[in-house]
Amino acid sequence: MIVLVLLGVAGAFTGLLFCVTATDRTRLTVAAFLAVPQVFVGPLGTLNLPLSQCWVILIAVCWLLERKELPVRDPVFRAILVLAITQGAAIGWSPDPVVGVLEVARLLSFAFLALYAARVERVRAGALTGPFTVVLCWAVVNAVLVWVFRLSPAVESVFLHSPLATLVVGPDAMRAFFADGANNVTDPLKAGGFFLDANVSSMFLGVATFCFLALGVGLRGAAHRRRRRLHGAGALLCWSATFATGSKTAAALALVLPLAVRGVQVLGRPNARWFLPQAAAAVGLGAWLVPRLLERYVPGYADASTESLASRAPLWEFAVRMFREHLVLGLGFGGWSRTVEQFAALGIQTLPPHNLLIAAWAASGLPGVAGLLLLALTILVVLTATVVKNVGTHLARTTAFALGAWWWVLVHGMGDNTAVYGEAKSMILLAMLLGLVTSRLAAHRAALAAAPREVPCPA
Repeated sequence: MIVLVLLGVAGAFTGLLFCVTATDRTRLTVAAFLAVPQVFVGPLGTLNLPLSQCWVILIAVCWLLERKELPVRDPVFRAILVLAITQGAAIGWSPDPVVGVLEVARLLSFAFLALYAARVERVRAGALTGPFTVVLCWAVVNAVLVWVFRLSPAVESVFLHSPLATLVVGPDAMRAFFADGANNVTDPLKAGGFFLDANVSSMFLGVATFCFLALGVGLRGAAHRRRRRLHGAGALLCWSATFATGSKTAAALALVLPLAVRGVQVLGRPNARWFLPQAAAAVGLGAWLVPRLLERYVPGYADASTESLASRAPLWEFAVRMFREHLVLGLGFGGWSRTVEQFAALGIQTLPPHNLLIAAWAASGLPGVAGLLLLALTILVVLTATVVKNVGTHLARTTAFALGAWWWVLVHGMGDNTAVYGEAKSMILLAMLLGLVTSRLAAHRAALAAAPREVPCPA
């Protein structure tokens, strides 16, 4: 025991020394490397703390010690702070405060990573390419694993029983998986790669697809064209793997969101009114064609979707009942699982709410729902306004892909057990996308301000 403590202290000291001496870009690259293989170093109470979370906290401490400025006027940062404050207050009446502390820490980590990524890119244009590449390499590996596991469920079973799965997924999740919490990757028609939930894996791959596309914007020259082709190949691989996960939501989003992203760019043009009839026709055609394509290329899609919704219906009916009894404060962190266990006799499984809004209300009541809606709408408005105001520029294209990633996370969260930032592994991708847009928007405004203005000639 003493040896383990000494090794832990030595590791912490080494990490602190490295973090203090490293550059901002190197720190973010390490965070990107640790984001997906979630090595756990706990325990914190009954939970294990991921090394990635420890590293982000370490970066934040260094940031404060170095007295670097925090852009508190940023609307997205302010919205995240409001949500963090509402969730922090809910810890006071929560049955399991540790869960609340960890969730608030993850939310603040999301905000900090977005700010940090913006700083790294603002100091040197293109500096985010390295951290993006690191985490997107993990996404490519996950996409390959998803295809392998989908084609050979026996290989996935070997992976799940190997020490590597425990290292990546975490000991707590693996113990629950083999006890009574087996997730949907046990279904031979689903595959999760690094994830125990195929649906969450599909969301990670969807966000990675848009990240690949965003990085390919504005690349010119022979060397850059080669990199752009690599980004396109990575986007295609991750996009195709969303179908291999077996997620019904992902299959629909993978077809609809690329068209929606293109639509936002087109409708943002000054002559957009001429495109409105075509857009209406495209929406009507898509509404008729997409279900048929899904049913043809994803056999049993309609039946599986109906079954999936039916399995969630008791949870949402239970949420309505609890909403009437605990309207303002909700159930607190950990309150949902403790309360739903009491209704097992009614056929309700002990599952998370599988809905962003219900989960926010259960954890922190109506203030939490208001904070969540504020954050979601703030990011949607900021990204959409940036696309429309700068249509035709590289900034607009980059922002449109970030908007697609944000849409994916929000829509997916309406029917799955994910947070407003996605999931712990996908968090850094969304954060760096927001940081990339923020830095490029600031650079674009600076360039416009520095450009000489035309002075009208006197009559």
